[in-house]
Amino acid sequence: MNEPAQLSYLRYLPAVFAKSDAGFLGHYLKIFQKLLSGLNDDTLDRRRGIQELLAAGVVGNLFYSRFSFLFPADDQAFIPPISGLPTPERDEILTEFNRYIGVPAPHNPLQGHVAAAGAGANDGLADFTAWLNEFLSWLASWVDLVLDQAWELDKKRRVIAEIMALYRLRGTAQGMSMLLNLLLDLPMTTVPCYVPGSVTPSPTGTLSVNVLNPTPPAIKVNGQAGAPGTFTLRCAYQPGMPLVSGYAPWLFLVQVCLPAYADPTLVLAPAGVQQVQTLLAQLTTLLDALKPAASSYQLQILGGMCLQAYPSDPPVQPAQPNPPQLSVNAVLSTQMPSP
Repeated sequence: MNEPAQLSYLRYLPAVFAKSDAGFLGHYLKIFQKLLSGLNDDTLDRRRGIQELLAAGVVGNLFYSRFSFLFPADDQAFIPPISGLPTPERDEILTEFNRYIGVPAPHNPLQGHVAAAGAGANDGLADFTAWLNEFLSWLASWVDLVLDQAWELDKKRRVIAEIMALYRLRGTAQGMSMLLNLLLDLPMTTVPCYVPGSVTPSPTGTLSVNVLNPTPPAIKVNGQAGAPGTFTLRCAYQPGMPLVSGYAPWLFLVQVCLPAYADPTLVLAPAGVQQVQTLLAQLTTLLDALKPAASSYQLQILGGMCLQAYPSDPPVQPAQPNPPQLSVNAVLSTQMPSP
């Protein structure tokens, strides 16, 4: 038989029915062929069939936020970008993605979804992008994660992919550091700065956050319990008290390293100051939510401005070489409150 490819399911019928001009019966079987094997036509917006979904590995990979079936097999990136691509490439991937899913467009455009995180309201992909963001929120709920809807599509995918590994490190300094870096997009490498007295364009600095356990005071052995610094076992911990275990598992030291910590010549520009202030507000909110129960944290800002001591004061060893000093390589700015 030489029946057209569009009517190929006729071959499975008895010969009396399998005619190339079967008309109604052949077109009726196209419904099942479209759903099962797939047809390369415009029906259902070129949506693929179940056999094509299985061959492309869509069914298994759909529940892993990398969406490996959208990218070449030799792509070794952990989370290949989608929303981070130029618009034509992004739209091409999203269109291909939609061929597997087939999100229907609304009959009334005014009733369509509002585009979110990666597609404009009139680019033809708004409804699929809205579905994709809703799908990622549902996928995140399976790992007890609530996504920030202000995040880009790629960041949502990355957080979902990494959150289980971070759960295993929950309660450790390493885990908190990795989680803060992931959620706050750290380190920030484009913090606006300037060099006082320089005529060159304003450079940019790097801002990073480190989480570690502070080094406890050493234990002193003394023949008299009342001597200063002698270790005394107490029923509750007191600040500055030596620790037998060598570290305080309930205390985290969170260091915010400003650009001047690595390069003392840099001073935050007004836009950089605003960026740092926003980060600090987000940081404290996250730390309050992420730290384990019965634990606390200390926030330490490195690379801030240091005032020189008076000559009569004893010399103080600076925390870093050539720290920012008022009227030397740093300025003090004030902002009047709004009326």
